[in-house]
Parts: sequence; structure tokens; C-alpha cells
Amino acid sequence: MYELEYKPERLDWNVYFIRFKETGDIRFFREFLHFYEPVLDRKIGRFIEHYELEDYRAEDFKQIFSFLLWEELQSYDSEIPLLQLIKYKVQTAWHEYVRVNCGNFQVDNRHQYLLLKKIAYLYYQKKDNNSLSEIIPEIAAELEITEENVEEYIIAVSTFKPKYNADYYANDDEDVLYSSAMDSVANDLDTEALYFKLLRQEKLNSALADLRKPDRLLIEYVYGICPKCLKNKDKKTLREASMLLGLTEDGAEKKLKKILNKLKKNMEK
Repeated sequence: MYELEYKPERLDWNVYFIRFKETGDIRFFREFLHFYEPVLDRKIGRFIEHYELEDYRAEDFKQIFSFLLWEELQSYDSEIPLLQLIKYKVQTAWHEYVRVNCGNFQVDNRHQYLLLKKIAYLYYQKKDNNSLSEIIPEIAAELEITEENVEEYIIAVSTFKPKYNADYYANDDEDVLYSSAMDSVANDLDTEALYFKLLRQEKLNSALADLRKPDRLLIEYVYGICPKCLKNKDKKTLREASMLLGLTEDGAEKKLKKILNKLKKNMEK
């Protein structure tokens, strides 16, 4: 994308920007992009793979990067390398692009997008100590909107593909573009990725609580999951579970099907 018709001199990254500021010659900016493109391709490739995006979006991410770099270069006057100065802006712009263009929620205006982010952030702050039934009214009261709107916004981003992974950022040792982005984006991504999981977990807890104890034990034995805390436990065969509960294996299988149907109906309420 950033091919040149001549062979330029390879310089340290920040030297290109310093020379541009000294001379005003745009060729230094173009030469930087020419040499930096393979690095940028790797960064974007990892971003796309990690967030399960379509490959054709790579060109958009390149344009975002080059635009922000050019914009910042116009007023650049610092001893801090320019790539380090724009790393947060680039990371933020890429994530905003994904949220607006790659999720199942298309915002109509800037106010709507900012509201979406605000709700996601507030949910992240409250989720560890409160249930969804408590969180939604609290956010609605704080933002002075309806509970229905709060729920709609959070559900709208619940199927957003990106999954937050701190190791992805922490292990990147190539240059400095992403070196400290984790803290600045953790709230948004973590909130969006976990919402649906937590919602389903809460519904499952409620549905399991409505079962009789023998039925909960059958679920626990066969599926290896604690009905109270949903933590994994050792699984047992259907035969072992039926013996522990005083059932025939065929009877346990029929009972299990009835339990699962009941759980499904309760979770769909």
C-alpha cells in the first residue's frame, strides 16, 4: 500500500518525523510508512485475528493509523517518540471502529454511542458486587433513562465479537504502539464480552433453584457442574448417577430429559 518508486534510506522511526518537522518535506512521512508497513501489517493481523474480524478491514485500520499519525505529526514537538504518543489514540480509534462497524448494534449518532459506552462502563464497575436485577435500575436512575433502555443497550453489545485478553497486550514487545493500552480499554471490552455470559449464568442459577434437590443432584452428577455456584466438578456416568439416586439407568435418562426441558423453559421466561 505504501510502495515507493525509489529506494529510501532506512532510519530510526522517530528520525523520519524529526526530519519532516525540520524540512516540511512529506517524503519523510511516506518513507516512514513504506518501512513501517510490515510492522503495521503484523499489528493489524493480530488485532483482526484476536477480535475475529474480516480480513478486508485491514485497509481501514491502516487508514486510521496513517490519518492519526499525520494529524499528530503536524503539532509534534516532544522528546517522546511520536509512535508512543499516539498509541492510545490509535488503539481507541480501532476499538471504536470495531464497536460501531462490526457489532450487532449500529449507532445513529455520537450521543447514542457515548451513552452506550457509559452504560457499559457503569456495568463493569458494578458487576462484581451486584446482580443484573440490581444493576439495571441503578444505572437507569444514574443516567436518568428507562430500565428498558439500559437493558437494550447492554444486550445490544453482548454479542460483540472481541474478547478482552490482557496477555495479548502484555506480551507484545514489538515497538511501543500497544505497550500500555490494556488499562485504557479494559473497562469497555470486558463489560461487553461478559454481559451475555453473566446474564445467562444468572438465569441458569434461578432456573436451577426451582428444581427439586434430587433433580439438581442429577444435573450435578451427569454434567459435573455445581447447581449453586456453577463451578466445575467431577462428572459421573449416567449409570453411576442413577445408582447414587436410586434410579434405573433408563429412568435417570428420561428424568434428565424432563429436567433439561424444564430448565430451558425457565431460562426463556
